[in-house]
Amino acid sequence: MAAKKRGVLVIEVFPESLAEDAGIQPGDRLLTIGGEPVLDQLNYQYLVSLFDETEVAWERPDGSLGSAIMENGGDGLGVDLAEDAVKVCRQNCVFCFVQQMPKGFRQSLYLKDEDIRLSFLYGHFSTLSSSDDAELDRVIREHLSPIHVSVHATDPEARIKVVGNPKEGEILRKIDRLIAGGIQMHTQVVVAPGYNDGEVWEKTVRELWDRREGILSLSCVPVGLTAHREGLPKLSDVGSDYAADWVKRWTPEVRRYAQANDGEPWLLLADEWFTRAGVEVPGRSFYSRSWAQLENGVGMIRRFQEHSRRFIKSPKAKGFAGRRALLLTGASFAPVLNRVLAELNREVGSHLRAVAAVNHSFGEMVTVAGLLCGRDLEYAAQADRSAHDGKADWVDAVVVPSSSLRMGTGPTDQYTLPGASAGQGDSLFLDDLTLADLARSLGRPIVAGGENLSQLLDHLRGLD
Repeated sequence: MAAKKRGVLVIEVFPESLAEDAGIQPGDRLLTIGGEPVLDQLNYQYLVSLFDETEVAWERPDGSLGSAIMENGGDGLGVDLAEDAVKVCRQNCVFCFVQQMPKGFRQSLYLKDEDIRLSFLYGHFSTLSSSDDAELDRVIREHLSPIHVSVHATDPEARIKVVGNPKEGEILRKIDRLIAGGIQMHTQVVVAPGYNDGEVWEKTVRELWDRREGILSLSCVPVGLTAHREGLPKLSDVGSDYAADWVKRWTPEVRRYAQANDGEPWLLLADEWFTRAGVEVPGRSFYSRSWAQLENGVGMIRRFQEHSRRFIKSPKAKGFAGRRALLLTGASFAPVLNRVLAELNREVGSHLRAVAAVNHSFGEMVTVAGLLCGRDLEYAAQADRSAHDGKADWVDAVVVPSSSLRMGTGPTDQYTLPGASAGQGDSLFLDDLTLADLARSLGRPIVAGGENLSQLLDHLRGLD
């Protein structure tokens, strides 16, 4: 195996920049800034911010070296650096979704990212399994805070059972090291019945609450199982009865912890607990003022409802008048969406309907919109058209969930998963079907829904 090259590759040098004046060119590799090795893009941003004047060293493609002292004022040098490869998870969690993936999808979907940089930048949850003491010290030094940590259990024996790694039971040691260094974190537990619920979960809550100077929040999410678990540990799904018991037991605790936390919710229940239990999500005060852990499925339904209530009474809502559209979504969100659309239709005279698309790709037990594949949405739309006498123009447009679309090749242009290929665009579903493919199959315009009704209207107007 070839040795890893030193430094970070320069792919662009901006005109009239400090880097250009110093003679740095695309193809060079930044080696050190202020005498310290350049590790990646995030580290580069940290190093250039330390001093108003700094010494930069680089290596040219022919192996020769260059250096210069630059008066950068703590700002960038005028270079664009190559993408950083994402670190891969070394855990073997019993509920790992990647291991439950059916065959035949693109390679990058089978790679498990475990990168503390993405945890800081974009809210990805890390088990910290790939973070040794040196990396934790880097997080502290560069003050990458807050980060997002998948705890799953603070009890060492239970955590080892969940994550499948005998070296990763002592998660509190890493958490305490980070907190002592001034790092704050949002945490989560994926609840798997029989593994980390009951007394294990209660201990996790207590021990993280005792560290609340560094633990900003703790969310609990019900385990998600697909129909593709051949050869994997036996797990019990979180059914409606289990979810209802959880909601009954822990909803009062959410409010109790919030009261003890100056009114700010600290313990967070994901929306799936309520949708699986078949009960309404709580009101606005149940959720963080900043909608903490929204991307983890905490409060998404309530925020959508709050926005919809205001939007329907606004003048802009009249833009929906007369519009006919079919909105496809997951089974868990469809009842909520249909109630909102019924109110909108009554108020402005629109003709919008929501239909739950069955997830044939991962299994019917997977009910979230973000895991619907293009074929699942196609089947649902075709079935709806058949129910309307097969008319080609049964709706003016078909709306698909934005969350089901792959937006780019990675979290950003700066960080990509190994194996991901660039240039595939923003319109791919998980099964590589495109919006254009779906439009050709259905003979109807296809648009992404957006986060709320206002964005949906903007997208429908785009068709005009």
